Formats: sequence, C-alpha cells, structure tokens
Amino acid sequence: MIDDIIKLRRRGLSFRKIARELDTTVGKVQYQWTKLIQNKAKRSIEEPSQKIIPVQKTDKEAAYAEEDKITLTPVSNDKVIAGWKLSVYKENMAAQFFDRPIDSWRKALRIYDVTGVIFNGENAQSDHEVALSERDKEWTFKGLKPGRVYCIELGIKLEEDQFFPLLRSSALHSSDAAIEKFPPPKEGIQKAAEWSENVSTYTYYENIDEGED
Repeated sequence: MIDDIIKLRRRGLSFRKIARELDTTVGKVQYQWTKLIQNKAKRSIEEPSQKIIPVQKTDKEAAYAEEDKITLTPVSNDKVIAGWKLSVYKENMAAQFFDRPIDSWRKALRIYDVTGVIFNGENAQSDHEVALSERDKEWTFKGLKPGRVYCIELGIKLEEDQFFPLLRSSALHSSDAAIEKFPPPKEGIQKAAEWSENVSTYTYYENIDEGED
C-alpha cells in the first residue's frame, strides 16, 4: 500500500484523493505515510553521522524556533509543572505536512519514564498521556517516583491510539531530596519532532508537493 501512496503523492495528490483512489480511509493513508516518515527519520539518526550543511533560517523563522519549547518547573519532590510554547511556524508546518489544519486534532501531553534507556520515542519504561484543551498552557504532573528520569512531549492525536510529537522537553531527574533538570545526553534523548527539519522544499522525503484537495 505504501508504494502506491508514494506514487500518488509524487503526482501531487492529497491524502483525501489518495484514499479515494485506493478505496480506503484518509486515516489509514495518513498512518502509512507517517510511519514511512518516522522510519526514515529513525534510520537517519542511526546512520553514521555525515557532514551536514545547515540551512540558513530567516530572522522570522529563527524567532519562531525560539518559541518552540517545553519548560519544566519543579514544585515538590514528586510534582512538576510543564509549560510550553508552540510557534505558528511549526503549527503551519505540521498542517502542511499532514494536509489538515492543526486545530482539527486534539493536542496532548505525554510524560515518559526513560530511566536507564536511550529514549527513541518508543522504548520508555512507562508513559502517561493527558488530553489538552485549547485553553491549557501548562499542566501539573504529580506522583513522580524518586530516582527516576522523565521527559515530556507535546503532540497531536492523529488517531485515538496514534500520538505524533511536536515538542520534547529536556530530561528531568527525580531524587529523594528534590527534582533536578538536566540537559539530554548527546547520545540519549533525541530532539523532538526532527521531522520538522526535513519538511522543506529540499527534503530527502522525495520532494513531494502537498497537492490540491
């Protein structure tokens, strides 16, 4: 199925048109496409590092990038407040990427226990998800266990059981005395939403236009 989707995307068809062409649902097409992108991103992380020529961002894009972050404020030994800023720039990229307005999905937060693992988005010891409303700008997580390492992601729900991350926090280490924040290790927790660095005119995802409805 994914081969057919790639061929149709090369022809500029939208997800809705592809679904009609393949006699399936838009959700299934989006799922297959998202899985393809995530697998390519995962392979690019695992491949030996190569010399990368950075793409120069405009002042406006750089300003937006500074807004894209999750801040963690410890409250007590077992409690932390997560706040976030998601720029219009990243929201628009996600909307274009999935061919659907960002506000058509429900936003959600996930907290992961990543103690003892090199977190790749799928191998956490455990996780907990909370649904957000448009009014929510921060969330308090309670019941953190001592001696554990946590990280938090902000994302959107593509399907009831499918979460797509947009932002990821730094690692947070809980102890008996206090909760401390540490930057993620270089070989450990990867930056969230690395797909956003590849969604451009010169993407290695085969330079496919979004197409018309």
